[in-house]
Amino acid sequence: MQTSRHLTDNLTRYRWFVRGATCLVLLSIFFIGQAVAQFSATAPYSIKNQSISSLGITICENFKEPQTQQQFYVCSPLHLVMDATFILTGLLTMLAVTLIVSPLWPKGRARSMGVFLIFFGGIEEVVAGFSPLNLNPFLHSLSGGLAITALNIGILLLGFAAVKSHRLLGWYTLAWGTIGMIGFFMSGTPPYAWLGYGGWERVAGYAFPLWGIGIGTYWLIQLKLPKKTFFSRK
Repeated sequence: MQTSRHLTDNLTRYRWFVRGATCLVLLSIFFIGQAVAQFSATAPYSIKNQSISSLGITICENFKEPQTQQQFYVCSPLHLVMDATFILTGLLTMLAVTLIVSPLWPKGRARSMGVFLIFFGGIEEVVAGFSPLNLNPFLHSLSGGLAITALNIGILLLGFAAVKSHRLLGWYTLAWGTIGMIGFFMSGTPPYAWLGYGGWERVAGYAFPLWGIGIGTYWLIQLKLPKKTFFSRK
């Protein structure tokens, strides 16, 4: 009876872990949504000088980037795709951290704080998606900045939590967290050397989803192992 219940519990956990890992891989939507909105733009768009958020501006107009004060004519017919992408990415982040990152990551204070920050970052991404840059520039900029900061610090903390017991996992995570924080620092430091404001913002904003896609793919491969082998791991 106990063996049967144990197997049922393991099967349930296995299914939820698969869903969580799939949510991480689906963070690729973040890049797909951007590409769709960018290629549909009817005004010139500069990856180097314009923010990702300008693809979510809801009308065609001259718009001044809040960070750089540069003015661009913006026209993004598929702005709803970009704003929905922010929302969906945030939801996937919250689901993934709840379903698989929190249960499987090596325990410790750094892990707990990292999980909290990543979940918080997911919430802020949703807020950013519901407040397009031209309609609520203050809230969008605040929530977007908090999301990027929380997500990158979150994976840094997860890296510190894992590096002793799972070295490859830990160093992989630390690397992406470091890249993200460098991008965040450089995107706030004029004259935005080499990559421009838009380029550095992408370094900061891409670090978390790329980390998640990598981790999610790895976990999906691992989950194909016999369930007994997977659940017996420390």
